[in-house]
Amino acid sequence: MKKDFDFDDIGKRTPYRTPDGFFEDVQRKVMERAGVKQQRKSHMKLIISTVITMAAVLIGFLFVPSLRQADEAKTSSSKVLANGTESVDKWIKELSDEELEELVNFSENDIFLN
Repeated sequence: MKKDFDFDDIGKRTPYRTPDGFFEDVQRKVMERAGVKQQRKSHMKLIISTVITMAAVLIGFLFVPSLRQADEAKTSSSKVLANGTESVDKWIKELSDEELEELVNFSENDIFLN
């Protein structure tokens, strides 16, 4: 084996051969594959965002009427309380003395009121 290696002896030729148009063909194939993957990802993002949007709209349609009913119930209950003082007074007047004493004892012993 020679100890002194000289690159000038080899020259600029390579020992490998490629078919004609190999590098152009590889570049085209790589771009096609990369483009398809990009399109699939963008299509998947579009589909996912559309599904999420449709779900939000559906939830809005389902729960907004129930919120309106809750608001109507609150306003109707406040009207009953505002106008219901007469009925409460009437109810208290109709109670017997024993029932009034029980009501007072119950309210005095209630841990949540005291």
